Amino acid sequence: MNKLNTGTFIIALLIQWPLVSLAQTCSCAGAPLLGTQSAGASGQGNLLVGITYEFNQITNLYTGSTRLSNNTVERNTQSTLFEINYGITNSFSVSGTMSFVQKNRESGISNPGGSELTTTNGFGDGVILFRYVISQQSLWNRYHLAVGAGTKAPLGSTSLRTPGGLHFNADMQPGTGAWDGVFWSMTGVSLLPRSTINLAWINSYRVTGTNQRFSENDNYRFGNEFISNFSVSNSINDRFSYALNLRYRSSTSDQRNKVSMPNTGGLWLSVIPDFYVGISDNISLKISGQIPVYQDLRGFQPSTTYALSASLFINLNKNENTFIHGL
Repeated sequence: MNKLNTGTFIIALLIQWPLVSLAQTCSCAGAPLLGTQSAGASGQGNLLVGITYEFNQITNLYTGSTRLSNNTVERNTQSTLFEINYGITNSFSVSGTMSFVQKNRESGISNPGGSELTTTNGFGDGVILFRYVISQQSLWNRYHLAVGAGTKAPLGSTSLRTPGGLHFNADMQPGTGAWDGVFWSMTGVSLLPRSTINLAWINSYRVTGTNQRFSENDNYRFGNEFISNFSVSNSINDRFSYALNLRYRSSTSDQRNKVSMPNTGGLWLSVIPDFYVGISDNISLKISGQIPVYQDLRGFQPSTTYALSASLFINLNKNENTFIHGL
C-alpha cells in the first residue's frame, strides 16, 4: 500500500473503534470482548488480526449517583484479547475473539493486621460476530452503514474455587457460563467529501443467557446490556490520528433463580480518548483510556476508576481495491 492507503487504513479504524465492552464491575464477569472488535476486513479474502491488552482499575464505590469513601477494597482486571477478522465477500465479514483474563481483589486495605489479595485467572469467553455492510464508506462515499449479529460463547471457567474449597463469586470467575446473543448497528459519515473528520454512532444490545453454576437450583443470569457510543475522529497526517468517544451503557439487574440480585445493574457514562499510530502501511497501534463521568447504580457497587488499553492490528489486505471498515 502507498501512503494514501496507509492513512485510509487508520481513518477506517477510527470510524468506530470502541464498539462495546462487557463491563468489568461486580455486575458482570469476563473480559471486554466486544470492545476490541474494532475493524472488519472488507473485501473478499482480506484478513485483519489483532491483540489487545486492557487494564481496568475498579476502586470507586457508588450507591445511586453518589460516590462513597472506599478504603477497604481495591480491584483490577487485566485482559488479553486475540482477534481475527475475515472478509467473506466485499460486504459480508466475520470476526472472532478469544480472551485471557486475570482478576485481582485486595481486601482489608485499612486493616492494621494487613490486607488479603485474591487472584483468579484463566481463559475467558469468546465472541463470534457476523457483519454486513449496507453502505461502504470509502474515498468516494461519505456514508457508512452496517449491521451485525453474533453470539458470546461460554468458553471461560465459572467453577474456580478458593484454597478452602469454596466457589468464587460470579464476579471473580473468568467466564460467565452462558450463551449470549449480540445485536449491533453502526452509522458513520465523513463531514466533508474526502475529509478526514468522521462521525460515528454505534449501538449494541446483548441478550444474556442463564448459567447453571453449582447445582440444579443455582441458576445465574447477568443483566441484559445496551451500549450507545458516539465518536468524533480525525487524522493528523498519514501516520497519526485520534478520536474522542462518549459512551453510554445501561444494564438490567442480574438474576439468580429468576429473582433480581441486589447491588447489580445501572447506567454508566464515560469519555474515551483514543490515539492511533500507523507503524507501517499494514500495522496500526492504538492507545486508549476510559474516564467515567457519571454513574447511577442500583444499590452499592464498585465501579471503574479508569481503564487503559493498547491494541496492535495487522492488515493482511489481499484485495488492494477495497476498504477496511470499522466494525
